[in-house]
Order: sequence, then C-alpha cells, then structure tokens
Amino acid sequence: MYVLKLILLISIFLLSTGIGITVSKIYENRVKELKEFKNILNIMKTKIKFTYEPLGEIFKQIAKDSNTQIEKIFGEMATQIEYKDTQEVWTNCIQEACISINQEDKDVIKRLGKLLGQTDVDGQISEIEVAQEFLDMQIENAEEEKKKNQKMYKTLGVVVGLVFVIILV
Repeated sequence: MYVLKLILLISIFLLSTGIGITVSKIYENRVKELKEFKNILNIMKTKIKFTYEPLGEIFKQIAKDSNTQIEKIFGEMATQIEYKDTQEVWTNCIQEACISINQEDKDVIKRLGKLLGQTDVDGQISEIEVAQEFLDMQIENAEEEKKKNQKMYKTLGVVVGLVFVIILV
C-alpha cells in the first residue's frame, strides 16, 4: 500500500512539473516561430526583388524543406494559391495554423497578405519590410514575455506538484 501511494505521489509531482514545463515551452516556441517568419519574409523579399517568380513558386521553394510547422504553412499556401485569391489564402493559412504565436502576432502577419500579389514589386517589398519591422516589435515583446513567464510556469508546476504531494501525505 505504501509503495502504491509513493508511486502516486511521484506521478502527481512529475505530471505537475511536466505541465509547467510544457506551458513554459509555448513562450520559447513563440519567439522561435516569429524569428522564423521574419527570416522567411526576408527570403520572400529577395526572391520577389531579384527573381520575379510568382508567389506560388516562392511558397513552394520555402516549403520544400518542410522541417518546421511554419514552412508547412507555406506548402499549404502554395497548393491553395492556384485556386484562390492570394489575400484569402494568406489570411486563412495564417489564421488556421497550429503554431505557438498569439492572435496579435497572426494579425501582424496577416496584414501583409492584403498587398501580396496586388501591387508592383516595390510595393510588395516595402510591405514586407513594414511587416518585418512589426515582427521585430513582436519578437521583442515575445522575448520579454518569455523571460517573465517561462521561469514562472516552470516554478509554478513544481510548487503545485509539491502542494498536492504535501496535501496527500
């Protein structure tokens, strides 16, 4: 009976700690994904400026590696852009993506879709640069939130686990 109780207490503590670590990872993933979006926008800007490739081809090239969820979003955009309007595809794929960025981040990224494919090369490049500046601000905010919340959630997970263990002992 004592061994079963000990196993249950250890399981509760480990589960609580694991939940705290998992929640804290969201903040770390948000920063990574925002930086990755910024890098992808840089790639898009370069390709639009120098190769004049259609957006569908650019999206396919970005998605070719498909190592991350962000690149998979661009793969989805590449398949949908053949049948739908660029703005609609961009907005829907960003909104429906299962990634760690929050709604404010998604809104910043979705704004770019309004002018993609609608204006000349210089207009698209300037819009991408504006989106990159907004992403820089979002990255700074995300890093501040990460510093503030990541340690808190890890500690909270451990403390809640300890509280449950103490109560059940």
